[in-house]
Amino acid sequence: MFNPFKQLGDMNEMRKSAMAIQKALSGMLFTAKEGEVEITMNGNQEVQSVTIGGVPNESVKRAIGNVIKQSQQAAAGQLAQMSKGM
Repeated sequence: MFNPFKQLGDMNEMRKSAMAIQKALSGMLFTAKEGEVEITMNGNQEVQSVTIGGVPNESVKRAIGNVIKQSQQAAAGQLAQMSKGM
């Protein structure tokens, strides 16, 4: 017999798990250095810092953050379209 309340409980557990994973990722930092450029971002793909020649560059930091956000939104849109067909 179909139990809609079980599905709600399962979805709530998945949401809780996703939130726990997101919180853990936000505490992780990743740094890449190539020549004079160093970029640090957290596990949620949020740019924390950009330095060029040892000098922080806020404009580049914002530009990288914006393009990452655009790609994430495009991916989320594609996933939403795919899930409509299921």
